[in-house]
Amino acid sequence: MVALPLHVRRFRARQYDQAQLLAGTLAKATGRVAPVGWLERTRETKRQVGLSEAERTGNVAGAFVASRAVKGREVLLLDDVFTTGSTARAAAVALREAGATRVEVLTLARAFTLA
Repeated sequence: MVALPLHVRRFRARQYDQAQLLAGTLAKATGRVAPVGWLERTRETKRQVGLSEAERTGNVAGAFVASRAVKGREVLLLDDVFTTGSTARAAAVALREAGATRVEVLTLARAFTLA
């Protein structure tokens, strides 16, 4: 189980990472592990609120790098909120590039707008 990480600056400002807290709690409840450091946000991205789907995709493209520790593993990527999937997709690409054999995404909430 790998949490979708905050950038280090955002983590320092908040003093917590909600996705990592969720992953740790779920891992403990299910007998799994949620190692920190297997996925890293390598550059600070703009907040996604108010961005179009295309802007969100561009904003997070190439923003993640995964540890080689994921090589040969199936990974459950955990995030707090799923809106367009851009962030989860970018993170999943990094995990697959590092050798994860399969990546599935689990989120606590799904955000959407009624048109």
